[in-house]
Amino acid sequence: MNIYFSENLKKFRIESKLTQEALANQLGVSFQAVSKWERGDSYPDITMLPVIASFFKVSVDDLLGVNRAENETEIAKLIEDYDNLTDAILKKEILDRLIEKAPNDFRILLREMSYLIHFESKTEILPRVHSIYENIRQNCTSDKIRLSAKRHIAQLYESLSQDKCNGIAIDDIENMINDFPSMLDTREYLATLFHHLTSDAHKQACGEAIEKELVLLDNTISHMLFYMDRFENESQFKEPPYKISAIEMMNEIYSKIYTDGNYGQNWRFIIYNYGHLGHLYFQAGNSQKALDNLKICAELAKQFDNLPEVTTHTSMLLNGKKFNKNTLGSTYIACSQMKRLILEKYPLSVEFKNSHEFKEIIEILN
Repeated sequence: MNIYFSENLKKFRIESKLTQEALANQLGVSFQAVSKWERGDSYPDITMLPVIASFFKVSVDDLLGVNRAENETEIAKLIEDYDNLTDAILKKEILDRLIEKAPNDFRILLREMSYLIHFESKTEILPRVHSIYENIRQNCTSDKIRLSAKRHIAQLYESLSQDKCNGIAIDDIENMINDFPSMLDTREYLATLFHHLTSDAHKQACGEAIEKELVLLDNTISHMLFYMDRFENESQFKEPPYKISAIEMMNEIYSKIYTDGNYGQNWRFIIYNYGHLGHLYFQAGNSQKALDNLKICAELAKQFDNLPEVTTHTSMLLNGKKFNKNTLGSTYIACSQMKRLILEKYPLSVEFKNSHEFKEIIEILN
């Protein structure tokens, strides 16, 4: 259980309009003792706790922050539940509870900001998002939260920059991006360098770094393939064969890393990749290759949905690393998602969808 004595002591002292020296005189201790207590360098003797609590007219539990500690446990669980959801309605229900419990908690403000950007109308949420961002930027001491907030605001600006009426210029976004740290400054990379860690901790850190690098690589290739084709001078990105080669290269990398067939944090990417290959081969005029890849996509989706919640990697580079599929979203059902994409989103002809082989693929997903 966390104890919040140091910050509570400081809070009660300031609310009582006392200096550290004045409080020390009231309690009959040295100024240095109070200073160390507030910094968390040391704690008073247990017999002093009732005296201090009585002086501030609070309970010992209030002084130690016991109620806050219990509340923190509940908040941490709600945050975990929120992060493991993909359904917007369910996420909103938990977010509302979190905001009610701790409206000024920067972890919760960050999630509110992310929710607004991803699930609400971007133009309508601008004032609230700006307000949250400025609060985090000016007052939050956690670099992780501040950088995440900055990433969210950069992504929002990028999506809004297409409309000149918003007054957001590409130069502003580029300047913001240039202000971010490099990949070499990330937690995942740095942890692999700390050889003094225990064997298990170091292996876990290396496994995390490998999976995060694969996520970054897949995301980068996907954005290159499906966004660069907007530009007239990048005509090669428009052609299905170019996209097919890049995605097949990425899938080959996955097969080299995940030799046990458990794709861990990259399950969604490998499933989506085969789905993309299906409709790209169809666009390229190769119906058989389209069917082959869509079938692999369906089989992988079924395999993912049938996985137990927690599995252990046996691949050489990830051997022993645990994978909890709920970290990809406890409401993420691969079969239903791929069925929707294949039937409704992928550019496939009615004739192709009416084929016996295509219907067999859909049956796998049922």
